[in-house]
Amino acid sequence: MIDSSGMYDTADINYKALKAYVRNDTTSLKRLDNFIEEKKNNRPNWELWKSDIPLPQLNQLNVEEAYRFIFSIYGAPYYEAITISKKDTAFKLNYLFYEHKRDSSKFDKFKEFEKNITEENWNILTDKINNADFWNLEDDYDYRGKDGSDLTVIGYYKNEYIEKSHYVHRWNISTLSDASYFVYYKLLNKNERQN
Repeated sequence: MIDSSGMYDTADINYKALKAYVRNDTTSLKRLDNFIEEKKNNRPNWELWKSDIPLPQLNQLNVEEAYRFIFSIYGAPYYEAITISKKDTAFKLNYLFYEHKRDSSKFDKFKEFEKNITEENWNILTDKINNADFWNLEDDYDYRGKDGSDLTVIGYYKNEYIEKSHYVHRWNISTLSDASYFVYYKLLNKNERQN
């Protein structure tokens, strides 16, 4: 009934697990179990991104709050990492375009710069991130297609009482698209962007 209703995402891992359980499909349940184990081992939290990016982790930047947007084209070894941070009354943007081939530990940096952004732009960005419910989104989905692009957003926040971090990885369109478009097309001008 759910299959034919069109009202449920049948690519969702919860749906797949329930369907396999109802059908007593041991093979599919084992496949899901292997997928979950692989996810736990390969990327259990945002800190593992340190091995994929030639930049310091956000908690090493000595800032109060920061967001890193990582764009990649599926199947290509090219990445754009844009880090926006706040410390006191200073708001900065760091841009990095680099290549990282999966079979190599070598990074080739093609373009990198830093610039100041306004407090108004910082406020617009954080509003968009909060409207997307960033801090409560699931880290990852198991679904991805054969083409399209990847977006990963890593967030870090610290005050005198708490310190927290989170990452969200999505293939193609997501609730964070509004924030990522703002970063890419408003905070960067045409000459600064790679594309």
